Amino acid sequence: MLPTHALYRWLPRTSAAALLTPLALLLPLTLAGLRAQGPPPGFTYQTVVQGGLANATAMAFAPDGRLFLTERITGNIRVIQDGALQAAPWATIAVNSGGSSAEQGLLGIAIDPDFLNNRYVYVYFTAASGNENRIARLQEQNGAGTNLTVLSPAGAIPSLLYHNGGPLLFGRDGTLFVATGDGLGGGNAQDIAQWRGKILRFDVPNLTVPANNPFPGSAVYSYGHRNQFGLALHPVTGELFQTENGGALMDEINRIVPGGNYGWPSVEGLEAVPNPAFVDPLSVYQPTPALTGCTFYSGENYPANYRNVFFFTDWNQGRVRAATLDAAAQNVVSQTLFDDHVGSGYAVTMGPDGNLWYLTNDNGGYGADEVGRYVHANEPIPSLNVSAVSNRSVGGSMTVCVHASQGSIVGTFLSLSRSTLPFATPWGNAWILPDVGLPVFGLWNSDRGYLTWSVGFDPILLDLPVHMQAIELAPSGVMTLTNPTTFVLRG
Repeated sequence: MLPTHALYRWLPRTSAAALLTPLALLLPLTLAGLRAQGPPPGFTYQTVVQGGLANATAMAFAPDGRLFLTERITGNIRVIQDGALQAAPWATIAVNSGGSSAEQGLLGIAIDPDFLNNRYVYVYFTAASGNENRIARLQEQNGAGTNLTVLSPAGAIPSLLYHNGGPLLFGRDGTLFVATGDGLGGGNAQDIAQWRGKILRFDVPNLTVPANNPFPGSAVYSYGHRNQFGLALHPVTGELFQTENGGALMDEINRIVPGGNYGWPSVEGLEAVPNPAFVDPLSVYQPTPALTGCTFYSGENYPANYRNVFFFTDWNQGRVRAATLDAAAQNVVSQTLFDDHVGSGYAVTMGPDGNLWYLTNDNGGYGADEVGRYVHANEPIPSLNVSAVSNRSVGGSMTVCVHASQGSIVGTFLSLSRSTLPFATPWGNAWILPDVGLPVFGLWNSDRGYLTWSVGFDPILLDLPVHMQAIELAPSGVMTLTNPTTFVLRG
């Protein structure tokens, strides 16, 4: 049982404004013959922003519900708040983009798990000289990104027009993963003395090397990578997954193991004769669709069969695909074509509102001009979703999102127990005994409101399930209980 004093240490103090055998297939898996007119029954794709973005390539949510996006060519970091693209950039970084179809510029972004306290945002970009890629940190002050601090050593990641990588992602322990391309040189990927063709792992805020990295004193976490555009963390196991572009033969989904060699340039896709020195992909794709972003669904709004499903996108066909893993997240057991867009897909990410968000365009070039999300008809209104947007809750933060009528006032409550059967109230079924009441907040600017708070690093909280429910007071005066939810604290 969690002591009361430990529980209260991580509760929010102030309310926020309103603002989820590896299947090494014996034959390459081909989805090229499948077409879809839209997502599965019950799902709707909602366009949130159409136009106004210049070649956006990556996105990351802040705990308060804001969506940060990178514009590859301009070096602008843009923000979507309350469903609207803000006119002024959050920050602008001097970059060399290499042109409309190059893979240089502002390429990756990640929000620090402790953003509510330190306001740090990390980026990956090509320097204005065009000669190197850099990992850097900004800090938000008065709603804008300031104090750009380059953290990577000079010349550590040389840059060419293509194969630069750029995805950034925080692990459950607060370490930062950085995916780099091979810089158009396959030999770079096998050389663990350099950072190209690798997944790197760092302690933040200063990019120091974790003591438990697989190669002592080295930032290298895995190697043998060609050109990677997506990283995702499994919401239950905490393992890292990746999408990788092959040369002419096969693209891959990989489960990343510490110290693993993923074979490039000796191996592309599946080996004709398995070599235990290399890690086999979970799944391969031929002809190559140019896989891009990826994420796991971990929200409350979709049917149960989508929980912990791996979603990924591609550049060649504009498709969103879904791969279901086994319970241990070691094998792919089935795959489906989730949606089929005109144009190209760049990224997909899990939103704190309990929906998948998608970055795409139909105008050519490398970068997107449209942001949308997938919603499901069965989502109750009002509804409640709880998440840790940077994958770490213990030592990071938690975000509660309530979707209800704009103008509503919402009260959320928390407990360490959940009723096995609901008990009826005048406002609907109650499942959660309100042991702790959280700050009340209003949905003034949108039909979605966010409550956020920092969670201190207390080992007693690790893997603790907490239960939440909320009550909405609508502008009409009607009060309604949301769905209950259970969230496991990770760190």
